[in-house]
Amino acid sequence: MKSYRYQALVKLNQGPDGDPCAKLGPQPHRMVLRGENAESGQHQVYTVLVSCDDEAPFRPGGEQRLVTLQLAGNDVADFVSVGSRFHLWLGSEVGEGVVTRRLFI
Repeated sequence: MKSYRYQALVKLNQGPDGDPCAKLGPQPHRMVLRGENAESGQHQVYTVLVSCDDEAPFRPGGEQRLVTLQLAGNDVADFVSVGSRFHLWLGSEVGEGVVTRRLFI
């Protein structure tokens, strides 16, 4: 099983109170990532560790966060790659994002 690390821009969904559904920080949070294969249209889910260097938005006043994704699997590269879109789940969908670059371990 191969390990992968990516940087991604994530927009967290807002909960009923107006705050993001999930809190991100430097400590990794275990979530579920749903990726899609661009050629076949098939989806695959993975357990992912999501961390963020700081809790501030990517741009002041914005809702996006620059995060690090860590995941493992034999077919990850088929469903998650630079430019691919994905959804994050934590009991329900908490956000969506796009992979900006691969970080080599």
